[in-house]
Amino acid sequence: MAIGRDELLARSGHDPMVRWTTGPEVLAVASDQGWAYVDPWRPSGHWGGLAEVGPGAAAGAEDGALAALLELAEVRSVGVEWFSTAPHRPLATPTGHRITGSGRWTFMVTTRAEGLPAAPEGLVELDDAEDTQQIGDFGRSHNPDFEGHPGRGLASLWLGVRDRGGLAAVGALHTLATGAPHLAGIVVRPDLRGRGVGAGLTAELTRRAVARHGVATLGVYTANAVAVRLYERLGYAVARHLHTRSLAPSPAVADLG
Repeated sequence: MAIGRDELLARSGHDPMVRWTTGPEVLAVASDQGWAYVDPWRPSGHWGGLAEVGPGAAAGAEDGALAALLELAEVRSVGVEWFSTAPHRPLATPTGHRITGSGRWTFMVTTRAEGLPAAPEGLVELDDAEDTQQIGDFGRSHNPDFEGHPGRGLASLWLGVRDRGGLAAVGALHTLATGAPHLAGIVVRPDLRGRGVGAGLTAELTRRAVARHGVATLGVYTANAVAVRLYERLGYAVARHLHTRSLAPSPAVADLG
């Protein structure tokens, strides 16, 4: 059955990911096997969500939940671009769609700003529009999976660290559709990794996020154990491990649209 956000929060036990990433637009369903939702991740859209089922849930429970959510999304005229399950749970390709990729990541949260490392020397604020090329070139040159997306209006703040006249590190606060800040695009020049620059930059982004909104969130690839440990040292708690599939309409459906 379809449920509203208040019931979703209650059924999830006020799950941090539900609390901080879902808003009034959320589409949610629930049954005796669990609950699931989709919601815009960013103010501009990028709809997606997750399913949570109990230990005794039948195989395919998430498939049914996603099918129900896709029906609700169609009525709302929104496209669902991604969907997540617990890492050990399968997900079948939904009717009318194709799975174009997948990844395993961890959602982390903190509301703590005290006791963090000092900001690194050479810290500067960068402009999402004016410094787009500089940020993008630096990020992609040191991380082929760079996801800062400068110049797209997603960031409320870019911070950089300058060293010898050039960038040594960058990182951003993106704004989720709920208004909550989400750390993104953190990249440190390889020769400075392990020297506290990344920790200091992350700490400063966290301080500013918590000061403005009372919370800081981030996502990290689950396999990046070094980064996960760093964030835990900075006060972040693991809220959820996820296996996310990217979704797109199947070619026949896309042609009809």
